[in-house]
Amino acid sequence: MKRMWRRRRESAPGVLGARYVLSRIGQGLVVVVGAILISFALANLTGSPSVATGGGMLTAEQVWQLDEEYGYHDPLAERFVNYVTDAVRGDFGQSYRLGAPALDEVMAALPYTLLLVGGALILALILAVAYSLYAALHRDTALDLFLRGALVVMLGLPEFWLGLMLILVFSVNLHLTPAVGYAGWSSTILPIVSLGLPLAPSFARLLRSELLDVLDSDFVVVLRAKGLSDRAVVLRHGLLNAMPAFITFAALQVGYLVGGTLVVEAVFAWPGIGSLMLSAVTGRDIAVVQACVIVLATSYVILNLIADMVVLLIDPRVRLGRI
Repeated sequence: MKRMWRRRRESAPGVLGARYVLSRIGQGLVVVVGAILISFALANLTGSPSVATGGGMLTAEQVWQLDEEYGYHDPLAERFVNYVTDAVRGDFGQSYRLGAPALDEVMAALPYTLLLVGGALILALILAVAYSLYAALHRDTALDLFLRGALVVMLGLPEFWLGLMLILVFSVNLHLTPAVGYAGWSSTILPIVSLGLPLAPSFARLLRSELLDVLDSDFVVVLRAKGLSDRAVVLRHGLLNAMPAFITFAALQVGYLVGGTLVVEAVFAWPGIGSLMLSAVTGRDIAVVQACVIVLATSYVILNLIADMVVLLIDPRVRLGRI
C-alpha cells in the first residue's frame, strides 16, 4: 500500500513538471559549459593575441610582456581555472580595441540583436499562422497550392541577398527607410524582414502539418458530430493542440536566427552582437569574442527555457509525463 501511494505521489503532475523543468535546466547548463570550453579554446589554442594587439609593430620583448600581462605564460590548467572563475563573475577582461570591459560592450549590443530576433520571430509567426489557418480550412485549393510553392521559394532566399535587394528597392530607389545603421524604428523594418521571411516557410509548413493532423484525428469527428464547424474546430482546438510542437520548434530556430543575424547585421551595419563579433574576430579582440560566445549561448538557453515553460503550461501531456 505504501509502495502504491509512493508511486502515485511520484507520478503526480507537479512532480513530473518539476522533473521536466530540472531536465531542461540541466541541458541548458551543458550548453553554457560547452560555450565556456569553446571560448577558452578560442583564446588559448589559436595563439597569443599580443601580436594583433600591437598591430605587428611590437618587438619580441614587448610581445612577451603582453603575454605575461594576459596570463599566457601560466600553466594551461591554471589559466582555465582562472578563466572559469572570472566568467562566472562576468569578468572577461578589457577590450584592447575599445578600452572598456568586454562584457559591457556585449551587453550594450545585445538589445539590438534581440530586437531583430524578436521582430523576425513575430513576423514569421504572423505569416505562418495566417497561412496555416487558411490551408487548414481550404486544403488543396488553387490558392493553397500557389502559397505552398511560394513558401518553397521563400525558404531558399539567402538573408544577405534579400537584405541587399530590400536596401536597393526601399532605401536607394524609393527612399522609404534608412539603408544602414540604427536611426529609429523605421530602420528595423528591412533587417527584420530579411530575417523573418526566410524563417516563415519552415514555421508555416510545420504548423500546417500539425493542424491537418488535428483535423484528421478521432476527437475532431466527435466535435463535428456535436455540430462544430471546421472553423470552430481549428480556432478553438486545432491551434491549441498544434502549439506545443510549434513552440518547441520555434525555440530551436533561435540558434538559426542568431546565425542569420550575424550576416544581416553585417549587411545593414547594425550595431548588434553580430557586427561586434565580426569586428572582434577581425581584430583578434579575444576578450570580446569570448564574451559574445557565452552571452549568445546563455541567451539561447534562456529563450529555450521560456519556450519549455510555455509548453509545460499549455500541454497537459507534458505535465503528466506522457511525452
